[in-house]
Amino acid sequence: MLNILAAILLFGFIIMFHELGHFLLAKLNGVSVVEFSIGMGPRLLSFKGKETRYSLKLLPLGGSCAMADEDTDSGDPNGFLNKPVWSRIMVIAAGPVFNFILALIFGIIIVGYRGYDLPVISGVLDGFPAQQAGLLPGDLIVSINGQNMMDYRDLSLFLQLHPEEKLTIHYKRMEQAESSEKESGQDGQAVTPDWYDAKSDYQEFTTTLTTTFHEETQSYMMGIEHMPNYHKAKNVAHLLGLGWHEVLFQGRAAIESFGLLFRGYLGAEDLGGPVRIVADIGEVVEQVRPAGWFSVLLTLMNLGVVLSASLGTMNLLPIPALDGGRLVFLLIEAVRGKPIDQEKESMVHFAGLVLLMGLMLVIMMNDIRNLIFR
Repeated sequence: MLNILAAILLFGFIIMFHELGHFLLAKLNGVSVVEFSIGMGPRLLSFKGKETRYSLKLLPLGGSCAMADEDTDSGDPNGFLNKPVWSRIMVIAAGPVFNFILALIFGIIIVGYRGYDLPVISGVLDGFPAQQAGLLPGDLIVSINGQNMMDYRDLSLFLQLHPEEKLTIHYKRMEQAESSEKESGQDGQAVTPDWYDAKSDYQEFTTTLTTTFHEETQSYMMGIEHMPNYHKAKNVAHLLGLGWHEVLFQGRAAIESFGLLFRGYLGAEDLGGPVRIVADIGEVVEQVRPAGWFSVLLTLMNLGVVLSASLGTMNLLPIPALDGGRLVFLLIEAVRGKPIDQEKESMVHFAGLVLLMGLMLVIMMNDIRNLIFR
């Protein structure tokens, strides 16, 4: 039960932080906020400020920021619709931006504590594409299809998101790694060059391969092995760069996951909504609990990076009823110098909301079915 509660609180906190972005930028731009709520459902506690009611609600599932004249113009000079277009753009964009900020904070904490693990190959499997492409133990994967691989997790996730694709791999190889004969350690394992402390010269190469499906693991593989070897960030700037890389990579992964759905690599049963997300987080927390509360906290933060970056990215998509859809109308208004008819815009957003609610209903039913029959 505690695992599910931790998952709900994490999921709710991420949504609440999104709404906090809208709230703070609304206040900064002089927009009247009717109510800012933490949680959903009936009020547990509530007090009225100068113009805003602050509420704590029963269900810890996020929050809300209700602005005056958000959808209809009542003539309130401090209403949302009566503010300059660029002020409204900032208010709407603040939600996703705050999701990225939260993901960045979590990412910096995680990388600062755990370190980063360079994508260095420790072994190459016989008969797999990596061997045929000429990769060797000790090679450092720099980029795949132009995307930088700063951590081995980047490489692992990229391979999951690009099955059966032709991959252009840019990698570095130290001079001592060029020979296929490796030195052996005391345990008989192959010794690969340490790229963290490397002082010797290296060469850069580019090769291509296509991942192949492996029946035993039920996944697409290039056929490499990796031994984790975490190291701390070199300095503050490096740490910030690694944290921001986490945000960008997870945001890109959220979008590319849709590509797998349309290409048939994922089915409707693979779609997951809040119910499944909470259940999956609860399972992960249950697995980590024996390691102690600090490990649980780091795990939740790691999941927070994924969820917050994904939520921010998805909210920026130009879909009616989402922040991205509203931003499209605001940007059109900024370019043409006058707003689109409010009634027409409301109809578009309402249609989008209906479709999203229908999709969420389908996903929720799918979540419940999967939980019952898993």
